[in-house]
Amino acid sequence: MQEVYAEFTFKMKALLFIIAAVLLISGDGIAQNEYGELPKTNLNAFQEITSDCFNEIADVITIIGKDKLYKISIEDNTEFKDFLLNELKQKFYNLRFVYVVSDSVDAVIRFSSLNFKTEYSELKEKKLLGDEYFKRQLSVGYNFSASGTSERKIFRVYKDEVKADKMDYVESGNYAFLKSVLPEKPFLKKVIVPAVIVAVSAIATILFFTIRSK
Repeated sequence: MQEVYAEFTFKMKALLFIIAAVLLISGDGIAQNEYGELPKTNLNAFQEITSDCFNEIADVITIIGKDKLYKISIEDNTEFKDFLLNELKQKFYNLRFVYVVSDSVDAVIRFSSLNFKTEYSELKEKKLLGDEYFKRQLSVGYNFSASGTSERKIFRVYKDEVKADKMDYVESGNYAFLKSVLPEKPFLKKVIVPAVIVAVSAIATILFFTIRSK
């Protein structure tokens, strides 16, 4: 009788352990937005890091003189130019910038080698059955110079983690560089995780009916 009771107790503990393990691994792996806030869109993030890049331009303008008339020249005909122009106009709305006329200007600010890039890592789960996330890296790079100054290389990076089901949201916007593709999961990861789930479920079911039969 004691042996039967001991066996029953052992199997019951095993079943509870498996159930607890399943509940634990199915929990959410990261508290990315503790209060349920949405992540920044790629557009918002690019605007933020581009604005940060402009701090060096602001320093140059302060040295030359904020009252001067500046010609903005961007050596690029892609959407990068459209985005940069829009951000320049918003950031320096109170300064004297011209974008077409070049006569009678005091200084020319030139931009070249523009590159705005979005990159994602492969999807990962922080816990076995948790929500999937990907690492996001956005980068802004360009060269700029102003009359009488040497060319400077500017580069900034923004990194964070985003839940997979928010991908469409963060990519909202009309610029192509706001979007990217997720790398495919390795074949073994596609097979192992479902296999583990099936195995755990099968063991729990067998233990459950074995205990009932006792």
